[in-house]
Amino acid sequence: MYFDAHCHLHEFNEEEVKGFRGYVIAAVSDDVESSKKTMKMAQERENVVPCFGIHPWVVDKASLSDVDEIEALVSRTKLCALGEVGLDKRFVPQTFSKQVKFFEEFVKMAVEYGVPLNVHAAGAWREVYEVLLKRDVEKALIHWYTGPLDLLEEITSKGYFISINPALEVQKRHLMVAVEVDLRRVLVESDGPYEYRGLKLTPKLIPKALESLAKARGLSFEGLRSIVESNFRAFFGFAKSAF
Repeated sequence: MYFDAHCHLHEFNEEEVKGFRGYVIAAVSDDVESSKKTMKMAQERENVVPCFGIHPWVVDKASLSDVDEIEALVSRTKLCALGEVGLDKRFVPQTFSKQVKFFEEFVKMAVEYGVPLNVHAAGAWREVYEVLLKRDVEKALIHWYTGPLDLLEEITSKGYFISINPALEVQKRHLMVAVEVDLRRVLVESDGPYEYRGLKLTPKLIPKALESLAKARGLSFEGLRSIVESNFRAFFGFAKSAF
């Protein structure tokens, strides 16, 4: 069994999803429609942890009534997270002020319902961290972290997690993060089906990502896989017997 902490499962077709039976997947959403689709997928499959949210790339098309719809999903789902939510100064800086309003709403929701946050923070690593601190968030995962190494230490010292992507094979900055991060605070993700520098990302690349991370850290594959599994279960809040 492998554990994918951040995947856009709703974007894969039915046959592809069937091929992920050996993976426990934290399935993130982009908007209300995909959040509802993610919830349905989780109801039909035991290996899916649903994450509901509005991606910072699409907040320009969203309204605060959409946040209310996300909250309704959270309120009636026993095991879930909020995601993909967050801030982005790198790709959509023009909507940053609106992103902040939406992110603060989701952070408030996470605290109220006691659910983890699966967070996007491209180009806004410090801003995301400060919002989490301000609201005293207990559980947050900053996915595909490529931010400053000194901030990485602050993030993990606070108890928050970051996730390592198969892109560490081709992205030097991400490899540096993979080498430095406290293993007690690391998860592994695919971010599938995103394509990056020739990599078509999918949960099936999780074993390869583990292999590369184990090599970079001088660990055994199985030893690292066990650490990541334990971290995943602790972060999303379910027992060994669940899967």
